[in-house]
This record gives sequence, C-alpha cells and structure tokens, in this order.
Amino acid sequence: MLELLDIEQNYFQGELPVDVLKNLNFAINKPKSVGIIGPSGSGKTSLLNIIGLIEKPKFGSYFFKNSNCLDFSNSEKTEFRKKNIGYIFQNNQLLEDFNVQENVALPLILNGESYKNSCKKALNFLKLFGLENRMSFKPGLLSGGEQQRVAVARAMIKSPSILLADEPTGSLDDNNAELIFNYIIELSKKNNTLAIIATHNTKFISKLDVCFKIQKGKLIEI
Repeated sequence: MLELLDIEQNYFQGELPVDVLKNLNFAINKPKSVGIIGPSGSGKTSLLNIIGLIEKPKFGSYFFKNSNCLDFSNSEKTEFRKKNIGYIFQNNQLLEDFNVQENVALPLILNGESYKNSCKKALNFLKLFGLENRMSFKPGLLSGGEQQRVAVARAMIKSPSILLADEPTGSLDDNNAELIFNYIIELSKKNNTLAIIATHNTKFISKLDVCFKIQKGKLIEI
C-alpha cells in the first residue's frame, strides 16, 4: 500500500548540513493505525510532510499503490493530496473566515462537490462529534478541544486513504487528548484509512496497531 525506500532528508544550520532522516525504510501493506514517536527535532514532521508530498526528500523513493509519488508533477501532487490525504495539525489551522460547517465541508468543495451537498454532509459529520450546535460559529469562538474535533472532522470527511496527524493532541488537556485520539482511531478503522500519527504522548501507544520511534534518522518498531 505504502512504501518508503532509503529516504534521506537534511537541512542546513548555517553552512552545516544536519541529517534528519537517514536511510529510512517504512512499509505498510494495509490500512491500520501507526504511531511515530520521538523527541522534537527527530524528524517526525519531516516524515509526515514527505508522505503528504509537502516536502521532497534529498534521496529515496516513495510508493503508494505502486506509483512512485516523487515522480509526480506539482499538479499531480496537488491532486494526490486532494484525493488521498487528510491532515491534522497540532494547531488545527482552521480558517477563521469560514464557520465550523464550512471548514469541515471545504475538502469536499475542493474535490468538486457542490457547496450545498458539501455543507449537508458536513452537518451530518459534525453530529458524530457532538458539534452540530456549533456549526455556525467561527473557529475562534470554540474551545481548544472543540477546535481540534473540527480539525479531525475536516480531515476525515472525505474518507482519505491516508490520514497524517502531526501531534494532534499536543496542546490539549488529558481528557480532550484521549477523546481526540479515540476519534482518530475509530474513524480510521471505520473508513479503512491508514492513520499515521506523530505524537509525544506515549500513554496512547496501546491504542495503536503498531508504533515506531525515530532513532538516528531511522524507524524502529517498538
């Protein structure tokens, strides 16, 4: 389903190159929940960005369903992300110009569905999260936990093949963190989505199908 081969990524601090990922290999053959743990700066975000075709590695190959995604043109990468990728950020990145319902509907609208049908589906999806009474609110009027529930709904509404979650509970209290984590796991299983979750929160590892740590630029199963 998804395979990374010999991925290398580095950045420069001044004139000095700093290796982040080094000869990293990673293969998942069916949808499941996958955890990626490691300290800040270990490469978790870089790895998710490579899978999401936001970053291009310095070296290596990335295959999804037998297509080498790193060979895609920029327009093909955009289409791939629209059709296959859902992304949840730690700071949610909701759009303040739109209300909650419109934020959730946006991925469907971008994929060509009508505004009316997209908003109808968004409302039904918000009911799953207990947020239907917040549908007309702007994101800034919601609590942090509510905002992150909206972010999960937005990422999952199009039933993506791959869900990338970058520290999705990092700014939440324990109760909201567990709630968000459970939403991600349950919806991923229901929608047959491969969920790849970068997290510092090791207390949720038992909820995942498999977990890796990044060590010296490589993934090691734990």
